[in-house]
Amino acid sequence: MKALFISEWERLWSQRKSKWMIGIFTVIVLLQAWFLRYYGVGIYNNDQQVPLNTWNFPWFLLKESSFLLTLIFMPVFFLNSLNVEYNSGAYRLFLIRPFKRKSFLISKWFSLALMVLVHLLIILGISIAFGFIFLKPDNDFTFYGQQKNAIEAILYTVQVYGLFFIIQMCCLALASLISVIISNAVISFFLLIGLYVGCLYVSSQLSFFLLSVQSIFHTLSTTSNSLYVFAFVIMLVGFGACVRIWSKKEFTS
Repeated sequence: MKALFISEWERLWSQRKSKWMIGIFTVIVLLQAWFLRYYGVGIYNNDQQVPLNTWNFPWFLLKESSFLLTLIFMPVFFLNSLNVEYNSGAYRLFLIRPFKRKSFLISKWFSLALMVLVHLLIILGISIAFGFIFLKPDNDFTFYGQQKNAIEAILYTVQVYGLFFIIQMCCLALASLISVIISNAVISFFLLIGLYVGCLYVSSQLSFFLLSVQSIFHTLSTTSNSLYVFAFVIMLVGFGACVRIWSKKEFTS
């Protein structure tokens, strides 16, 4: 499994497209950080905003970046990794190797999860740098009606980024399920985006796909567990169904 993961990770980085996308994403995040710092306030719902400081800047930069990350960058990484080798016929060669079928799929999930972490670390690193260079480190401030100090703000940052990572794993589960059913990456992309949008109309509790950080703010400020429940169910069903279909899929055509 370790060898498969390393091989898949190296395959991701060997593609020029991956390096270009990470470079473009970094530039976009830098521009978003600059504009966010210029306006000096973070909006956490339609009616309320809060002055930016060193400690809350990472939350709002993630909020600004989350839409592009969820709708463009991560779907391209997910679907490119999951579809391209199948369409090229490369899997017929991979399956000759003495590994279980599901091991190939799991190694892809781990490498793509690590790619999500790379993007989150880019956002976090830029936000911390901007926060300490351009903003004031207020030791006590109010957020969502709650008084927070520096230590609490750091712990809150870990929670926000951790929950966003979990949401991206839900996205990966859905992308994987679509990919094993539909091998065309372009069709899979639009179907995945359509699924995100459709979730808004099914239930407001599924809005975390498109309104990720707003949903995280709401979850952390209330006793609601709906995000955790839906995330667990989506990952369980998505990854489980994907493994089952993948194990029976024919790669000879």
